[in-house]
Amino acid sequence: MKELGVYEQLTQLAYLPTYFRLLRGALELNVFSHLTVPVTAEHLARDMGWHESNTRMLLDALFSLGFVKKKADGYVNSPETGRYLVVSSEDYAGGFLTTYIQEGLVPLDVAKLVREGPDPANRKQMDQTLDFTRFGDAFRAAQRGCRQQEVLRIIRSLPEHERLQNVLDIGCNAGLLGLAVIADLPERRGVLFDKPPLCPVIEGSIAQMGLQDRVRVQGGDFLADDLGGGYDLILAVSVMLFAKGNLGPFLKKLYDALEPGGVTVSIGEGISPDFSGPWDMIMGYLPYWLQGMDLALRKGEIETAAKEAGFREAETRTVLLCSGTQNIVILRK
Repeated sequence: MKELGVYEQLTQLAYLPTYFRLLRGALELNVFSHLTVPVTAEHLARDMGWHESNTRMLLDALFSLGFVKKKADGYVNSPETGRYLVVSSEDYAGGFLTTYIQEGLVPLDVAKLVREGPDPANRKQMDQTLDFTRFGDAFRAAQRGCRQQEVLRIIRSLPEHERLQNVLDIGCNAGLLGLAVIADLPERRGVLFDKPPLCPVIEGSIAQMGLQDRVRVQGGDFLADDLGGGYDLILAVSVMLFAKGNLGPFLKKLYDALEPGGVTVSIGEGISPDFSGPWDMIMGYLPYWLQGMDLALRKGEIETAAKEAGFREAETRTVLLCSGTQNIVILRK
């Protein structure tokens, strides 16, 4: 973002709330799934029972942003829009976006917090937003599509890919990321591990993918409980921050759970120690920091702790995923 310059950012600021509401409304209407072929505003409004003039305004606004193209016979998705915002696409990102772009999900009055410090009432509310067991189907929607494909591409890029047969997905939430990896090769098996209240959600995900004979669910606290052993791959998506302050022992625990030659793949934030970026991760964690919750790992923390835990190699990639700029840290035993 800072590459735009301060003035360029300021000139866009007044319009960002409307940009946000426009895209949220378009996702709620699932408008992009109806624009895989050119369609006129008149036909779309008639077919969907929408207001014709406002349907045209919606489509023209999306055209101004480059989400759709105008042709003589109507409006149609751009190639990227067709890939990421059509529900039937394997890279669909709408489920993730509609789960996470909720106004007010995390309270943030910056001026008040700077003047007065953390507010215990807001802290309690924010603790509840971290209780992922309350969200069920929403988090399944957030994992389906684009995020599954991104994780698959990461795992397929590993030279060890073909021999990673026994998989553990820790803090798996709805389980769809680990399930995508397990389903990718017919001989793969795995364990999906998360809090006991999430187990019915995970089991539902397993049933949806027809993997009951290849996947086992384990409920518990992955920081404190036994993880088992003999894994070729441990998948850790957005969970390392929960081990902050105890990262060394936790990584030793992962090391011990791996077979020789096994791999741990961590996907998550990597904040520069001087807070120079990435801007999206800083914005994402700022509400928690201002409430005194020191979440988010700094760049290099995982790699340093992994070396002390015994891992022989740490490979780091910084990639823009649908969840923002993420550090992918690949640890090899």
